[in-house]
Amino acid sequence: MTKEEKISAIYQIFSPSAPIKNINLFAGRNKQIFNIKTAIEENGQHAIMYGKRGAGKTSLANILNQVFTNVFIAKITCNRTDNYMSLWNKMTRKVKYYRSKYEIGFNTSEKSELVQLILPKKNFIDTSDVEELFIEIQSPILLVFDEFDCVSSNETKIMMADTIKSFSDNVPNVTLLIIGIARNIADLIGYHPSLERCIKQIKLPVMTRHEAELLISRNLQSLRLTISKNIVEKIIEYSSGFPHYIHLLCKFAAYNTVVNNLNKITKKQFDYAVKMSIKNSEHSLNTSYSLAVKSAGSKNKFEDIVYACAIVEPDESDTYTIEKVLDKYNAITKTKTQEEAIRYNIGMLCRPERGKILERTGSTRKRKYRFKNPLMKVLIKLKKHN
Repeated sequence: MTKEEKISAIYQIFSPSAPIKNINLFAGRNKQIFNIKTAIEENGQHAIMYGKRGAGKTSLANILNQVFTNVFIAKITCNRTDNYMSLWNKMTRKVKYYRSKYEIGFNTSEKSELVQLILPKKNFIDTSDVEELFIEIQSPILLVFDEFDCVSSNETKIMMADTIKSFSDNVPNVTLLIIGIARNIADLIGYHPSLERCIKQIKLPVMTRHEAELLISRNLQSLRLTISKNIVEKIIEYSSGFPHYIHLLCKFAAYNTVVNNLNKITKKQFDYAVKMSIKNSEHSLNTSYSLAVKSAGSKNKFEDIVYACAIVEPDESDTYTIEKVLDKYNAITKTKTQEEAIRYNIGMLCRPERGKILERTGSTRKRKYRFKNPLMKVLIKLKKHN
């Protein structure tokens, strides 16, 4: 493989700017794929997949047609202007299937005709209109509604919940998979007790250490590049399980290695990757970080507190207490600072003038904090790299 061919391959293999579409470049997520499979195979079951921004939900949705080759899969991306009718109008345009057709006469023979689903021409459609379109389908179909968190209409969410219930009762061969950024399914589609028996809840967490290692090793091997073990550890540590940053760091590290006619990624190439990953992070993240750590003095207390928030171990809700932040802060600064001394700073990091990088949760007595954008913790770690 020539240098030019390797560079071209790097940009195809490591895709931080766009979701993965090729299953050969995908790693892990076996549990989530299995849960989707069981939802497809079990009559009356549908699925809702939720998780943090940047966890890889769309990439997983994109490779499902390569995993379930015996299932027709149609996928649409939701947006802020969508309502119930526009969602199903987009979806039905993607669904075609063959059904049996018998000729009229004594010597009848069975033929197949291609059916294109079309919504009825009405000013308003309801769940019965959608159900009627899909009820005749005899082969398994998976309908994927990606980025459903963009849908702001409560009426649309209620109607989609009603559609899931209706399909569960009456449309056995069609499975709905709703995907979006959320902490639970209630955040995504609302709370509907009647859905509990027919919904498989699928949480997509950030990548595990094993999944991250698999992604790095498999893709670098395809480029015939090796990497130092300590650099792999750094990529995993900094990326915090977010596929976007694993791809970003690997892309720039691999690129710098190849252009310098090397075959192994070492610290020098990783330093370059960190620098370029910071530069290529979301503009809004970099802006918020700059506001958060701005300081008129030489000693930047805010920078140390922000870093402490990034390396603290959060709970299952991705939140942490001020006490845990204080422990990390004292370890960073090698001081014995008291809680009162950082309470003001933590509070300010929840305000617009400090980038509003944190948000509060819980009651006053049980106050907890978390990053408003989970990707911020990765940018902070990259900024502290030396």
